[in-house]
Amino acid sequence: MVGFFRSGNLASRVFDRQFLSPRPGATVNTVRQFYENLVPSYTIYDIDCPDYSFRKFTDDGKYLVAFSRNHQDLIVYRPIWLTFSCHEECDSHDLPANAERFDSFFKQLYSISLASSNEYICKDFFLYMECHQYGLFATSTAQSNDSSATDGAIHGVPSIEKITFYLVRLEDGAILDEKAFCNDFINLAHSIGAYLYEDLVCIVSLRYQTIHVLQIRDSGSLVEVRRIGAFCREDDELFLYSHGQSLSGNIIINLWFTIEF
Repeated sequence: MVGFFRSGNLASRVFDRQFLSPRPGATVNTVRQFYENLVPSYTIYDIDCPDYSFRKFTDDGKYLVAFSRNHQDLIVYRPIWLTFSCHEECDSHDLPANAERFDSFFKQLYSISLASSNEYICKDFFLYMECHQYGLFATSTAQSNDSSATDGAIHGVPSIEKITFYLVRLEDGAILDEKAFCNDFINLAHSIGAYLYEDLVCIVSLRYQTIHVLQIRDSGSLVEVRRIGAFCREDDELFLYSHGQSLSGNIIINLWFTIEF
């Protein structure tokens, strides 16, 4: 069966509304489609808004993510659409007082504390899982360039004492789970060191040259399902160890035969 194509053009939608009848109970959704053809045409400056650092909208436009100026708290807003409109050019109208207020366009849902006293929210890092409306945020302590080399760490790479990833349900601000990395370095600027694909999160450790693959379960938990670094598979270390033991055993046997004969 060939699907019926409906144009998103405003004139076509008016024509469809006049001659086509929507399914029972779908009238409201059909009317709401006209909002897609309404675009902003006037910019308001010098709005009295909260003193926060606004990060971005979520991909579906349902939430506006912001951080406090001290980078300790997470603040989430929900947009309030179509607050004010006019029939002519807006320059010829005196805007009402509520059209110049931030809270007329956005409603604050909650404010929660993510970072402790010696930690800060990474303002350039934010990943959004649209299907569950989960947000992944990160906090970290100060970076140290004089870190001592530890087992498996790359020399010359700076170290951060603690990096913590938080999985937050944006609907109500509940912290569902967290994952911490200690004495590591992950590039969180513009989310370079982490990538989200469906329910999998890949986190790249530069200090230990390791990729951590985490799965976001439906229950809201972060589970590490794979670690790719010095060993790609779980049994690689055992295989190399057993292979090394067999090689050393052969060397000892060959040496014994050489001494005997």
